[in-house]
Amino acid sequence: MADTFFTLIPERIQYDQFWIELKKRNHWLIMLRYGAVVMQISLIIFLYILDNVMPRFGFNSLPLWIITAVIFGYNIVFHRISIAMPELYQSQKKFHSLHLSMLQIILDIIALMLFIYFTGGVESPIFFFYIFHVIIGSLFLTDRIMAIIVSWVMLTSIAGALMEYNHIIPHQGIAGIHVFPLYNNTSFMVGHFIFFGLTLYLSIYLTNSIAKQLYQRERSLTQAYNDLENAEKSKSRYVFSVVHDLKTPIAASMTYLDMMLDGTLGEVRSEHLRPLERIKYRLSGAVKTINDILFFSKLKLESGINNISEVSLISVFDEIYLDHRILINTKNIKYTFNCDSGDDAIIQAEPKLLQLALSNLVSNAIKYTEQDGIIEVVINDLKELYLISIADNGIGIPAEEKEKIFQDFYRTSLSKKKGIEGTGLGMSIVLQVIQKLHGEILVESPCYLATDENRPGTRFIVRLPKIYSAL
Repeated sequence: MADTFFTLIPERIQYDQFWIELKKRNHWLIMLRYGAVVMQISLIIFLYILDNVMPRFGFNSLPLWIITAVIFGYNIVFHRISIAMPELYQSQKKFHSLHLSMLQIILDIIALMLFIYFTGGVESPIFFFYIFHVIIGSLFLTDRIMAIIVSWVMLTSIAGALMEYNHIIPHQGIAGIHVFPLYNNTSFMVGHFIFFGLTLYLSIYLTNSIAKQLYQRERSLTQAYNDLENAEKSKSRYVFSVVHDLKTPIAASMTYLDMMLDGTLGEVRSEHLRPLERIKYRLSGAVKTINDILFFSKLKLESGINNISEVSLISVFDEIYLDHRILINTKNIKYTFNCDSGDDAIIQAEPKLLQLALSNLVSNAIKYTEQDGIIEVVINDLKELYLISIADNGIGIPAEEKEKIFQDFYRTSLSKKKGIEGTGLGMSIVLQVIQKLHGEILVESPCYLATDENRPGTRFIVRLPKIYSAL
């Protein structure tokens, strides 16, 4: 029963997302404490100035400086512990994120107690900062744990006030704040602690009630997201299976077409060559569509990537250019490539995925750039990452559709209007590959290569880290 009552980890928050968020909140609390240290230093300096300007105003600043220094010191320790602490809960660990939260809150309250004592005790203007700490604590800890902490705060504060009242310990007031002393006023002390206690316990109840609802809703959303992700994977497996079965008869048909066209099955009449070549072209397009869908489904199913190695971006773009050179020359496109990196622009990535993503971007630039167009590929070395720019002066992307082009199977209205064929999967695959490589991609249209209204152009900007991290 004692374990149930005093547990730090209630059942309602035992899920991974809570521990991820708790680590972030602990870090936020540490950053907030750095700000509090700055505020305390500012307050001490302000009081010191008043002490020198106003003759009747006086206080002892040394204890406040010591308390502030101690807060800053233990905050550095907490900062280092927080960085080293695992993101998820590990049952074998005796010290976890909730312990860190409770230790921070308790030490902060002790520091606040001392700060309040040396600025006037019950007369201190910062006495109600306890409420702020209680609200923060209630976001981290259970209502029962916080009730124990608040009860300890109340008993300690009352005991300290009584000892000051009976002159057992000296009163460390700030002269000049009150005309008449309040620490020895019985009526003030009774009223102060009654309202103070009610405020603290009410703060625990309200904050913890809201926190419970948020945790439960967060858990429901996390579960819903996991269910959706599993459903998406099931759909991708089904699509992968069905489409893969479709590829076999089409590939067999193309084999027979090749045999017919090369004369293996006998001479083909000249008037039949054109229709057969057209059929082969259409079947090749179907196979490409099937391969795109298969690859897309595989990307959906795989959570990570393997076979990370060092790849030269210059070599990748050289291969891409050779693959598309005939079409570039056929459309008389002015293609330029520039790299400001002193070496071969080496990056850690999965070679096939990187080649696929960048090839799709160049292929799209060629596809949507009309006769006598311009395509420019630029690589900029930005110390820890490479910025890759692929720009053209093609048909562009309507402003209202730029955010949609990365959606699965989406094709722009301009590409449909001009009869440009495609699956609508290319940019979706590019986005997923870039994200798996921990990069990002942006799109601009019109871009700097725009020549007129009919050729506004498009520019894709890819940022890729030089060193791949699996984390």
